[in-house]
Amino acid sequence: MRLKLALGVGAAVLCFSASPALLWAKPATPKVTVSNAATLCASFLNRTIPASAFALPTGDAIVTKAALVQYQKSNGTYCRLKGAIRAKGAEGPDILFQVNLPNAWNRKTVLYGGGGSNGFIIKGTGEYSGGGGNVPTPLSLGYVTYGSDSGHQGSGTEFYANPTAFANYSHAAIKRTKDLVTVLVKEYYGTPARRNYHIGGSKGGQEALQAAQRYYADFDGVVSNYPAAQSQSMTIAWNRMAHFAYGIPGGALTTENQALLKQSVLKSCDALDGAADGIVSNVKACVATFKLNELRCASDKPAPECLTSPQIAALEVAARPFVFAHPMPNGVKSVGPYPALLGSDNSVWFGNGTAASVAGFFAPAPVFPWALDGATVDEETWQKSVLATAQVYDVSSPDFDGFQKRGGKLLLVQGTLDMLVPYTMTNEFFDKLQGRYGKRVGSFARYYVVPGYGHGSGDFSAEWDSLTALDNWVETGKAPQHPVVRDAVGAKAGRTRPLCEYPAFPKYKGSGSLDDAASFSCEKN
Repeated sequence: MRLKLALGVGAAVLCFSASPALLWAKPATPKVTVSNAATLCASFLNRTIPASAFALPTGDAIVTKAALVQYQKSNGTYCRLKGAIRAKGAEGPDILFQVNLPNAWNRKTVLYGGGGSNGFIIKGTGEYSGGGGNVPTPLSLGYVTYGSDSGHQGSGTEFYANPTAFANYSHAAIKRTKDLVTVLVKEYYGTPARRNYHIGGSKGGQEALQAAQRYYADFDGVVSNYPAAQSQSMTIAWNRMAHFAYGIPGGALTTENQALLKQSVLKSCDALDGAADGIVSNVKACVATFKLNELRCASDKPAPECLTSPQIAALEVAARPFVFAHPMPNGVKSVGPYPALLGSDNSVWFGNGTAASVAGFFAPAPVFPWALDGATVDEETWQKSVLATAQVYDVSSPDFDGFQKRGGKLLLVQGTLDMLVPYTMTNEFFDKLQGRYGKRVGSFARYYVVPGYGHGSGDFSAEWDSLTALDNWVETGKAPQHPVVRDAVGAKAGRTRPLCEYPAFPKYKGSGSLDDAASFSCEKN
């Protein structure tokens, strides 16, 4: 007999007290235990999953490696399967995957999202986006975990030219890997999963939203962190910003200028939430308070203690929306502003003050012919290809009817200092959700904005057990109540803040430790 049903320890709930100590509640949930894991795992080598098992047109899949692996921090084991999902005919490259099947399974699965242009296998064995070292890994909690390379190998963007490879990258690999895991789980444990989740950040955040919107029948809940959900809009903005930094002489800020700007923003805005803690929490007040022109050089000559006219012009471009000549899908008319004047890490944009330090990042996407030596571009020449790409990739529609009606749950997290995915873009997306669903939006979606958080790091490097929060919501019907987020790195690692629902921010109550979430309340302007 290969499995046993038992009542075991389920997903843990992470709580933060006034001290950094972690408290874990361990509710009992049914588990499946595999009694002959070594033999069973080995039997999956060269296993073929027929094309008929996939909803999308796909070739057969094959398991090329099967090994029983011990957890790094426990005595448990899991069966690690690696292999490939073949494309139908010669339509595109394989989807390479890894699936991890724990010996003691909680009858739930988690798909890990990718990052950037993908092209490398997401293993699914470690931390998830927004989790961190103090949050238990899903595999250690008994989840089946899995990931893929999204259907192409390598970090380039040549795959855009192949429709199948690009569709896989944009969303289709989500469905194909989920269908694969459905078969493998049923064959390995003899019973299907009770719950299926998706979690990711950046490109993985876009994938989580795609999972909820396109493949809502396959997922009970998703966590989307700082989702790069509108690639073409962001590419336009990034390259326009790069033009004003390096296409116009003197536009870039040196490292000294960047430090000056950061210090000036903190001086003006840090205490607007009642706490001088190195975090600009009251963003709306900061936008109204900080005066960039006060840093202008009197002689307009470059100097570390002031900013020149070209530098100020570059920053002003980032700090206002870039309006498109032609709307993107779903009526998106602009992108930005970016948080360049809110204390963000502007080295993402300016590098160390030389074009070479950011040239690779700001290289144009394959369908977008932007160049650093041109202030404008004829949008008519790229409109068709950009819109076609955005139609496949973007998640800008507020239509989540299928997900909402089947009881799916969405946790959305965004940082205010993200210079890659601007908080304003995610705000606008959630505003559309609220516009479509009204008060009903809270029944299936919660949006949290973290002040000081950038693209996975920042002045406040947020760490939260969002997977357990999601699982509890799905299982009990109770949304997260007063969640708390922890700063994971830096001199202030361990301090906590309330995780406030948009548009609220953490405001200091006037007494108590600045390192304790209990000293703050969620307030709106």
